[in-house]
Amino acid sequence: MTDGMHEPKFRRVTPKVRREALIEATLACLRQYGHEGVSARRIAAEAGVSAGLITHHFPSISALVAASYETLAMRLLQSIQQHAIDADVGPRERLRRFFEASFAPALLEPGLFGTWLVFWSMIAHDTGVRAVQDRTYVAYRDALESLLGQLRASAGVPAFRLRPAGIALAALLDGLWIEASINARAFKPAEAVALCEDWIHALCSGAFPSLQAQRIEGRNRRTPTAGELR
Repeated sequence: MTDGMHEPKFRRVTPKVRREALIEATLACLRQYGHEGVSARRIAAEAGVSAGLITHHFPSISALVAASYETLAMRLLQSIQQHAIDADVGPRERLRRFFEASFAPALLEPGLFGTWLVFWSMIAHDTGVRAVQDRTYVAYRDALESLLGQLRASAGVPAFRLRPAGIALAALLDGLWIEASINARAFKPAEAVALCEDWIHALCSGAFPSLQAQRIEGRNRRTPTAGELR
């Protein structure tokens, strides 16, 4: 029997809990050490387990990094979406809140950008990480297209194609976020939000011809099909 004073070094936990702990340890190591954080020994030490336990739960260290990438990407996206979702505001306000959350102080922290650099550097040569990039990009685009779809349904907004609009807005957000993360003195988060709002205003004003839904001219002008609106 134990007297409660001497706790065992390793505790038996469920595989799910252990995997989550290893993912959190990986994210902590990448944030602190960058590329040098992709080390089984560092991650195991951070998690308080033996290095051999990593391969018990993940087929490789790169698989653990890929799982960590997906966890972080989806966690941040869900946080941004949660800030934007509010039944009592209109589509443009939801988009503004999405922009605000995208440039929150926690998302501009240098350690977070360093973590993303590790993930991005692995995309070209690691199929698992590349697959995560593909999935999370689609999820991010889906979130933007959902908000843009609500905007498109608003009175007075000209019909525009969701897919290219989502691509363009995602690129604008990503570019501003990267620049703000690299150089915090380049511009203030509020300026980034204002630029994104200007883009939305231009979209609603019909300022992007390539994004406008094409209408077939004939005897009668017709409403574009769902496929054309994509």
